[in-house]
Amino acid sequence: MTGLAFFFYTAGVAPGLTWANYGADGGDLLAAAVTNGVPHPTGYPLYILLLQGWIKLLGLLAPASDIAWRGNLFSAAAAAVSVGCTVLVVWRLWSDSRTVYLAALLSGAAWMVAPLLWGQALITEVYALHAAIFAGLAWLLLRENFRHPHFYGLAVGALFGLGLAHHLTIGLLLPGLVYWFWSDPTRRGRRLSLWLGLVVGILPGLLLYGRLLWLTDKNAPVYWGGGDDFSSFWWLVSGAAYRRYLFAVPLPMLLSRLSGWAWTLTSQWTPIGLGLALAGLYRWDLSLPRLRTLALLWALPVSIYAIGYNTADSEVYLLPVVWLLALWLPFGAQETGEWFRSHWPRSGDRERLLLACLLAGLLLLTVARFPAYSLTQEEKARRFLQSAGAVLQPGSLVFSSGDGETFALWYGAWAAGELLEAAPETVFVNVALFQFDWYRIQLQNQYPDLPGVAEGSAGAILRANGVQRPVFFSEVIGPALPDELIPAGLLWRYQPKQ
Repeated sequence: MTGLAFFFYTAGVAPGLTWANYGADGGDLLAAAVTNGVPHPTGYPLYILLLQGWIKLLGLLAPASDIAWRGNLFSAAAAAVSVGCTVLVVWRLWSDSRTVYLAALLSGAAWMVAPLLWGQALITEVYALHAAIFAGLAWLLLRENFRHPHFYGLAVGALFGLGLAHHLTIGLLLPGLVYWFWSDPTRRGRRLSLWLGLVVGILPGLLLYGRLLWLTDKNAPVYWGGGDDFSSFWWLVSGAAYRRYLFAVPLPMLLSRLSGWAWTLTSQWTPIGLGLALAGLYRWDLSLPRLRTLALLWALPVSIYAIGYNTADSEVYLLPVVWLLALWLPFGAQETGEWFRSHWPRSGDRERLLLACLLAGLLLLTVARFPAYSLTQEEKARRFLQSAGAVLQPGSLVFSSGDGETFALWYGAWAAGELLEAAPETVFVNVALFQFDWYRIQLQNQYPDLPGVAEGSAGAILRANGVQRPVFFSEVIGPALPDELIPAGLLWRYQPKQ
C-alpha cells in the first residue's frame, strides 16, 4: 500500500516550487536545507536533516532534476509511509476478522486520498512527515506484546522524541499516550521501567535540536535566530515568533472557526464518509472503550489547538483527527452491517459487500477529484521566479515582505541559484523581519558593504540605495510609497520621486 500511495502522489506532485496547499514555506525549507542553514521556527532539525539526505540522493539519481521537485517527492514518500502505517494499524485491530484485507485497504485508501493529506503530499512542507510519525506512533502503541516493558517504552519514546524534533504539535498527543500506558489492563504500563524507557527514548530526539547549534553553517544566508546563544536558540525552538497566534481567535470569529473545523472533517469523504466514521467511533465506544478514549484524547487537544490558532492554514493541524476518521470508517461499515442484520435478519452478512462498496465509492470520488487536486500544472510560484529572473539586473536590491514571495526569492537565489545567475550580487531584504534583532545583525554580516545597512531599518537602506542601484519590490509595501512603484513583470520597479 505504501508503494501504491507513493506512485499515486507522484502522479500529481508539483513539478517545482509551489505556493499551493499552504505551501509558501517550501522555499524557506529548501533554501535552508541546501545551504545547511536554519529555516523558520522551530527549525525542524529532523525534517531538514532528512530533506538534505533526500535531495542529495535524488541529485545522484537525477542530477538535472529541479530541487523543489525533489523536496515535493520527499513529502510524497513521507505521506506514503503514513498510509502504510495506517494499514498496519487496522490490520492489527481487525486481525481476527475474515474481512481484514478489505478493512485495512479501506482505511489506507481513505487516508491516502483524504484531501488534507493529499494536498500536503504534493508540496515541500513539514506535515507529511508529521503524519508518518503520528501514524507510526499509533502502530507502536498497539504493539504491547514486547517481552520487556522498558523496550516498549523505549521504542515509543524514541519515535515520540523524533516527533518533537520535527514538529512540536506532536506533544498534543501526549495525554493520550500517557493514558494508554496507565490504562494497560495487565498493569505493565504502570511499571517504572516502562516510564524510564520512555524518558530515555525521548532524549535522542530532543538532542537533535543541538544540530541547530553545532552542525549548521552560521554564515548561511537562511539562518533564522541568527546566533548560538541560548536566548536566540530558545526563541527559535519554542516558536516564540508565532505565540501571538495561539488561542488568539477573536470571540466573534469562534463560531466561524468551529464551522470551518466541521467543514474540514466533512469535506474529506463527503457527509456519508463522516457519518460512517462517526458510526465507527460509536462501535469503538461499545466494544473498544480503551481505544475510544485514546482517540478522543488525541482528537480533542488537536481540535482545540487548530480552532484556536489564528492563522489561515490552521486546518492542516487537523491531520491526526482526519487520520482517526479513516481508522473508524471500516468499523462504521461493520456497525452499519450489524444494524441491517438486526432489522432485516434475512439480509445476511453484508459487511464484505459494504466494505467493497465503500472502496468503489472512494475510487469514484478520487477519480472525480484528481484533476482539481493534481499540481502538475501549478505554475504560480515558478512564474514569479521566472519573471524575477527576467527583470532583475546585476547588483539589484530586492525588498519583500510576504512569506510566499520572500521564500520564493530565497529559493531562487540560494537553492536553485537561478536568480543570482541571472543577476549576480543581487541583495535580498525582507521588510517584515526587521522587527527582530537577529535579522538586522544577520543582514549587516551578510552585506557589510551595503549602504544604510548599519542603521538597521529598511527605510535607511532604501534611502541610501534608491538612486545608486536598481531597486525592486515583490509587493506594494513600505518603505516605498505606492506611486513610487511601477510594474516590472511580476515585480515592482522603484522610481523615487524627483
